[in-house]
Amino acid sequence: MTDRQATQGTAAGRATDEFAFVLGFVRSGTTMLRAMLDSHSVLAVPPESYFVVALLQSRARLETTTGLDWPTIIERIESDRYFQDWNLEPDALQALRTDDHIRTTADAVAGLYSAYANVHGKARYGDKTPSHLGSVALLAESFPRSRFVHIVRDGRDVVPSVVKMPFGPDGFADAALSWERRIREGRQAGLTLGPDRYLEIHYESLVADPEGVLADVCRHFDLGYEPTMLDYHSRSDELLTGLRHTDHIQGIRKPPTAGLRDWRLDLSPYDVALFEVIAGDLLDELGYERSGYKPSNRARAEAAARRTASAVQRKTSIYTTRVLRKLRSRST
Repeated sequence: MTDRQATQGTAAGRATDEFAFVLGFVRSGTTMLRAMLDSHSVLAVPPESYFVVALLQSRARLETTTGLDWPTIIERIESDRYFQDWNLEPDALQALRTDDHIRTTADAVAGLYSAYANVHGKARYGDKTPSHLGSVALLAESFPRSRFVHIVRDGRDVVPSVVKMPFGPDGFADAALSWERRIREGRQAGLTLGPDRYLEIHYESLVADPEGVLADVCRHFDLGYEPTMLDYHSRSDELLTGLRHTDHIQGIRKPPTAGLRDWRLDLSPYDVALFEVIAGDLLDELGYERSGYKPSNRARAEAAARRTASAVQRKTSIYTTRVLRKLRSRST
């Protein structure tokens, strides 16, 4: 099926529509790739959406014997502060209730993306939300015709930018651990899906050969390549308008540009060695060359200490989340 022949809202439900997902760790070029894809004449990719996974995880409680629990679904979407960035009219959510192809929570999610695409005159839709890197299996099961493109960037260029952000890990070692864990998690789930549904690209390759790599991305998403996609920076004002936080994504005002970050110049030898102690094996798997720096005993000790602390924090967080879910389920 080509992009011009895409069928939306099939009899099987909107969750069976084609759905294009862009995966990637924060500060890895996901915003640039989103801008490129959203510049396609057929595909619309809204701003990030952090309500999707929560809705899909709650579907057992939202799908009642009399139909969907629409008041709860709408309240959860509208209360998500990131949804405001979509700039949809208030009646867009209510209109989903009359769509005969929406019978499940996944249908409702797909229907909302379809509504966004329709507003922008597009036939198909996609998603770019960094946290979805940890929910590939859930998304793939919920949307059986979904496909995923995972953009990977050298973590030594990613982590120094991440620690400057007002969210996420505060320290360099913690950010390196997060990069390693998330990339592995996304890759493992994606490779399990197989090449028909999962494609991995490198940010560095996209910048070096934007036309060639973007053409591969389009083929994976069953889209025809359009040269105007590389002119995304000319519509940067449109892409940024209405977003509450834009300081960290001003890079889409530029065409693909190599060398915007270079760990060889930006990081100290200690930090490079520390990163490679933590995530060097993953760098090898991804095809990135190591620095050749020999890690000190201090770097090895810090890496071990932070890995242990991170494991404890994750176990505590998982336990707390499970308890809260049980409490919520008992109250409904």
